Amino acid sequence: MAPRLDSRSPIEEEKTPYYDTSRFYPICLGQVLHGRYQIATKLGYGSSSTVWLARDLHSWRWSRERYVALKINAVNRRSGQNTAENELAMLKHISSVNKNHQGWNFVRRLSGSFTIDGAIGTHLCLVLEFLREPLWLYCRRFVGGVIPVDVLKVIMQMILHGLDYLHSECQVIHTDLKLDNILVKLEDLAILDRDALDEYHNPLPQKITHDRTIYLSRNNYGPFSIPAGIVQIADFGYSKSGKTHHSGCIQAEAYRAPEVIIDSGYSCSADIWSLGVMMWDLLEGKRLFDPIDKRISDEYDDSVHLAQLTGLLGPPPPDMLRSGQRTSMFYEPNGNFKHPELIPQDLKFENTVSMISGQEKTKFLEFVKKMVRWNPEERSTASNLLKDPWLYQDFAAEHPFEKNQR
Repeated sequence: MAPRLDSRSPIEEEKTPYYDTSRFYPICLGQVLHGRYQIATKLGYGSSSTVWLARDLHSWRWSRERYVALKINAVNRRSGQNTAENELAMLKHISSVNKNHQGWNFVRRLSGSFTIDGAIGTHLCLVLEFLREPLWLYCRRFVGGVIPVDVLKVIMQMILHGLDYLHSECQVIHTDLKLDNILVKLEDLAILDRDALDEYHNPLPQKITHDRTIYLSRNNYGPFSIPAGIVQIADFGYSKSGKTHHSGCIQAEAYRAPEVIIDSGYSCSADIWSLGVMMWDLLEGKRLFDPIDKRISDEYDDSVHLAQLTGLLGPPPPDMLRSGQRTSMFYEPNGNFKHPELIPQDLKFENTVSMISGQEKTKFLEFVKKMVRWNPEERSTASNLLKDPWLYQDFAAEHPFEKNQR
């Protein structure tokens, strides 16, 4: 019998903003959904869904057990298409466009979908390939919490192939590229058998309420047992068509492109910006930008963000400012920044990188400068970035996993 948690203390999805119990489907371990998928463990949660490891009971009897990830979306109370429906439409599109493109292997694909009826509405369920862990957790497997540069180059090639597939073949803008949404594939399926058995014999503590059980997520599978690292771009709930320019707010704050901040319209190049900024998380274990106004609060601030961009890149192009719907909030009519005191004087590309040096550092900076640029039209495409020499030179002769893993 599982240990009980205090029913008065919120856990897991209960701690997300605007949580409403009635919107979430009350899953039980061992439950069979859609006459096919038996719930084994809880993998995670978000503000509008929970994710579960499930056995596919329709797999062949003589084959090993097949596991899938089930994303069970909360009921949407708003009119119009919600993120779950958008993700389903995007996944159907992405999964079918061009299986021969190399990048098809590096985006998460849909295995199926179904709906289940809940107390206040219908829950959309997505059947997805199980993936091991997000890239931020993968980083922690290495000494210092950063990925060795030779491994990083291989991972970047996979991400860029995936982005090239999304942008050029699918005409899709991801809009929310970050470490949480790039996942590493499982290297050994036997891990899932062991984990499901462990949950059965040694269940994690559970919270019992009047109408449901809330489970703790079981999603840390420990160090890699064999060399691994195949990654896939995931989570398409906020993705947009890349065929037209869009306006409005997208992206996680630290990875937000300047054209999004001033609302001058965005396209696929916004994803390229996010990827470029993300390189510091992976190589240095820290963010390139820290857009927090510590004088007032610990919350994100657009002006601080633009000030840091200016410190690193210089002033923005006048044409870009003229097209921004929010430009007047941050800039004078003559283009001068309204808060020059916020601009850091010592923020230079060369000072932000300490894990590599010499020619390796020089080539790395040349690579990322093709992505981290004010003007979206001047950023390189994923296809062009795949031709950059930094991705392919000076690979180590030995595989770095064994010497760098904890």
